[in-house]
Amino acid sequence: MTEPRRITLLNPHADDFVKTPVSFWLARRRGLRKYAYLIDEPGKHGQRVDILIDGTLSSLCGQDWFTMLPRFLRLLVLKIEIPVWIAINGLKGKVAVHWSPETITGRDALYVFSYKNCVGAFAQRKQAIDAFPLKLVNLSHYFIRTGEKARNISSLRGVTLVAEADMTSNPYYKHYFPNQPLCVVPFAVSERFATVKSLAVRAGICAATGSFHNLLDEKPRSYYDEFINFFGLDTYHPIRKLLFQHRNELAGRFDIRVSFYREKSSSSELMAKLFSFFGLDIAQTEYFSFDIVDFYCDHKFAIIGEEASGLPAIGFFEAMACGCVMLGQQGHFYDGIGLTPGVHYLAHDGTIENIRVLIDAALADPERLEAISEAGKKYISDHCLGPAVWDNLQRRLSGAAAAS
Repeated sequence: MTEPRRITLLNPHADDFVKTPVSFWLARRRGLRKYAYLIDEPGKHGQRVDILIDGTLSSLCGQDWFTMLPRFLRLLVLKIEIPVWIAINGLKGKVAVHWSPETITGRDALYVFSYKNCVGAFAQRKQAIDAFPLKLVNLSHYFIRTGEKARNISSLRGVTLVAEADMTSNPYYKHYFPNQPLCVVPFAVSERFATVKSLAVRAGICAATGSFHNLLDEKPRSYYDEFINFFGLDTYHPIRKLLFQHRNELAGRFDIRVSFYREKSSSSELMAKLFSFFGLDIAQTEYFSFDIVDFYCDHKFAIIGEEASGLPAIGFFEAMACGCVMLGQQGHFYDGIGLTPGVHYLAHDGTIENIRVLIDAALADPERLEAISEAGKKYISDHCLGPAVWDNLQRRLSGAAAAS
């Protein structure tokens, strides 16, 4: 077996994609950590993960404010923040911190989350990014400031975009990224998402979770105009908004825990307001305040709602791991990851009426219902646990390196 390629993470302390940032810890917010496997899986094999801190991002202050500070002062802040980040996430001995690419010996690939790294002070970090022959650019949240991200990414050589589905048929993606190679790697689902109750004893209703934005009220509005103007939508997740708007009339058929993103959470609002003053948005809704595994395992069905810009939600796979029969929207949201409608999930047309019809038909055929649930669980165990996702990424990385 060939030696695994080393992947350096750029500024993973700045958001909650990989681990919990210091700002979230101070505000008692729960980090999503959707990509924790990028550190956890190499660590299981005794490999320390290189992380590159380029001095342009902090979790304690928005980057527009942060980059206005002199570089020596930014580094002083980060010399305090990074050890705290390592401590609160239990990363001592698991990561190697670098302040320059020059100290990294295995510069096989740089993993870049476009969310913050491909906007704002991009010009200040471009030289560090260019020190790596292969750049893996994750597109999570690519619907924010999309044009700016696309321009900055196009200025780099050796880029492979990374996403959880094949978005090449999505019109928004095609408009902004028509020629970039795309690496499709499924979400990694935490092992805590598991079946704890048989399908037969669950309620024959549909669980609905997630949050949605009203983009017309987001600030600064210019960050969201491209998405709004392209789709004519005021939210990224139209299915979630639809279910939320009809939650009262759907009671009894659906158990809806969808919430408005700006709905206030009861925990540490003062700290959240303090961070917002410094240009950071660490809002979190009450959606995070209940045991979601138990919730999924109480229901036969679940619907999470996809992003109009082409990506599924990690909640789709988490609920599938819990044995729910998933309702996913028709289109290309699950292309390229081995999911088949009618086998692994039920495909709806985006209307409540069609979703109801699908649920009724499935309830009338318990054997088919059980088969879809079992196929979904097997898919998760085969493709969406940390080791499988890491191996998948390594295989794709070898292919991308060979093609570059």
